[in-house]
Amino acid sequence: MIRLGIISDTHRELGAARRAIQQMGQIDYLLHGGDHYQDAKELSKTTTVPVEAVVGNCDWFNLGGVEEMVLEYEKVKILLTHGHLYRVKSGYELLLERAVQLGVTVAVFGHTHQALQVWQKGVLLFNPGSLSHVRGGGKPTFGILTIDGDTVNGVIAELEMK
Repeated sequence: MIRLGIISDTHRELGAARRAIQQMGQIDYLLHGGDHYQDAKELSKTTTVPVEAVVGNCDWFNLGGVEEMVLEYEKVKILLTHGHLYRVKSGYELLLERAVQLGVTVAVFGHTHQALQVWQKGVLLFNPGSLSHVRGGGKPTFGILTIDGDTVNGVIAELEMK
């Protein structure tokens, strides 16, 4: 079984990101869905788990980051992208089309600053929300994906404030 910590849209709120990682408990990997890519690089220096990250629309100086990647854990393939390339603020059709094209089980993204966990056409669309600049009046959130063989389950959690 593998546990993935999922964050996105940290926007230099490294304190919130570190609290989220601590609150996640035991994780095997940390995925960052962009905005700000540099945050993921900083977090990788202080966490003991591998960190995978993509650049977002606010990463003007991406420092070598990519806009999307496909990762595989056990028998589950995951598309990691920020979401701006697929205009997720207007709907999920383009992202879902890309996920189906790539044959992934999960599409992890950010950009909207609103948490989402919904299955469509056999793909889990998973947005952990934002740890900063939350939209829609909600609280800062992060996600956890648990993978066991070819089964994946997600949880969206609110960040506990100090």
